[in-house]
Order: sequence, then structure tokens, then C-alpha cells
Amino acid sequence: MAFRLNITRSPRMAAAQVTALASHEEAQEIVMAIAEQTREHGDKRLLIDLTDFVGTLDIDSHRWAGELVFRHLSHLERIASLVPEDKITRVSEQTAQAHGVQLRVFAEITSAVEWLIAPL
Repeated sequence: MAFRLNITRSPRMAAAQVTALASHEEAQEIVMAIAEQTREHGDKRLLIDLTDFVGTLDIDSHRWAGELVFRHLSHLERIASLVPEDKITRVSEQTAQAHGVQLRVFAEITSAVEWLIAPL
């Protein structure tokens, strides 16, 4: 399954809807595509909706994903990742934050958007 990525924009944030299989290859391609598009459009705050991410990643893969976010998305002021509640581990969040990237994981879209658009 090839991933699908749709990015929409509003004045205060961008939102990326991702549909993909949970794998290293897909995750890396997705993050790089998001990085390219957010740099091109000058986005500063991003919601990444991973609720259509099929499957699960192990803890090491979550850590690796946090490092991917650091390497490719550190140009963003804030990143909110939306995932189903039963898939929250906080490992990618902790890894990215350890590198200074403001990534937070949410299970509820309203909380994610409120955090994203709040003043720094």
C-alpha cells in the first residue's frame, strides 16, 4: 500500500491527513514529504492526523519516528500528532522533545488544535 498524504492549510496551522501502513519505509517517506511541503509553504504549526495509520510500531520504531521528526521537521514551531488513544506511547514525543522539537501526541483533535494555535 502506498501512503496517501493530504495537507490543508488555514491561517494558523496546516493539517496533514495520512493514510499508510505502519512501517519504517512508509514513515520515512511520509515525514520527508511533509517536510518538503511545509518548508515550501512556510508552515509553522502542523497537525499530523495518523488515525488512518494501519498497524502498530514497536517502541524502538516510535523512538526512531521521534528522531525522524527532529531531523526533518524541526523547522516547525509546534507539531501535534493525532493518534488513536490505544496507540499512544509518548516515546516519539519524548524523543523529539529531547532534541528541542515541540511535538505532542493527542488522541482528541480539539485538544490538539487548541495546543497548536495557542500563543508560544
